[in-house]
Amino acid sequence: MIKAIIFDLDHTLFDRHGTLTAIVPALRRAFHVNAALSDAQIAGIWCYADDHYVYDGWSYILAYLTEKGVFTDPPQYPEYRSFIFREFARVAVPFPYALPMLRRFKKQGLLVGLITNGQHALQYSKLEHTGLEYVFDEIVISGDIGIEKPDREIFDYTCERLGITPAEAVYVGDNRKNDIDGAAGAGMRTVWIKSTNPGQTGQHDPDAVIGDLRGLPEALEQFGIRNAESGII
Repeated sequence: MIKAIIFDLDHTLFDRHGTLTAIVPALRRAFHVNAALSDAQIAGIWCYADDHYVYDGWSYILAYLTEKGVFTDPPQYPEYRSFIFREFARVAVPFPYALPMLRRFKKQGLLVGLITNGQHALQYSKLEHTGLEYVFDEIVISGDIGIEKPDREIFDYTCERLGITPAEAVYVGDNRKNDIDGAAGAGMRTVWIKSTNPGQTGQHDPDAVIGDLRGLPEALEQFGIRNAESGII
């Protein structure tokens, strides 16, 4: 019996595309940006780079922006990295359907958890700005415990904190290696949000595949979780 749904944060509950688009004006103020490119063009390049290179590292994203002519005088990586940390701590755009959906799951009697890689201050700032800070029964941030996804220990630790076994949890995330392989390796059911770098492969096939979080209630029906939104319960 499934007792908990555990989520990734970035590209799962937190709209990185919306956030990057929102901070394009700040990018212009901070660096020498090509004035011939519109904000929409820069946002498109940035979001593409984030989709395809975020798992390789922010330095790869900066290299792509430079290659595509976003900067007339490219910043050094430490400058770019500091900018991202600063702006992500200031602006975070939520998916509008995320919080209502999590609340529905809790109303159904399910536990709701979060596992995210990153530093405490940055990840909590995203939760605060998106209004998600208080909805979870358990929040586990890799920087707080010194263990990162896909290490199965972080999944086991979260389940222990929730008072369940991994077999009683469904994990939802967008990264085939960190999220799907990590959770499946710990014995969880998995749902892959195929929103970033759709060509990703992994050692474990996800139990369900969705385009974004809005498809989750229907996907969960195969695990015996009834779809409150469609009136099944």
